[in-house]
Amino acid sequence: MEIEAECERKAGAWRVRVPDSDKLLIFTKHLDLDTEQIKDLAHEYLRVDRCDAVVKVVKTMPGIVGDLVAAQEKMQEPQKLQEEASREIREVISRLRTEVLSMRDIGVLLRISPQPVAQLVD
Repeated sequence: MEIEAECERKAGAWRVRVPDSDKLLIFTKHLDLDTEQIKDLAHEYLRVDRCDAVVKVVKTMPGIVGDLVAAQEKMQEPQKLQEEASREIREVISRLRTEVLSMRDIGVLLRISPQPVAQLVD
């Protein structure tokens, strides 16, 4: 059972509530404890087995959460670009190999030694 918990920062603490149930409301100082507490309450009031409860935390901090998500996406961009570049280099090397260029010649074109070229071909 998926339980959506809305988290909102209020007066130095987090107010965590499940919109579907008035009894599933906690206040906690740290967000890392909210999931287990919500599972406990779901077990107690909704008779949901703790193992069956999956808590999806939705944080409400206007502006800040959006900025955080944007920053996290930007942090993933270099990795995506690196993976894309590696794929493209392998494709170029494959095309150069079909032109019967040696590893040494491909290395000169790529400005790397022939050993890394051989590794990129594998």
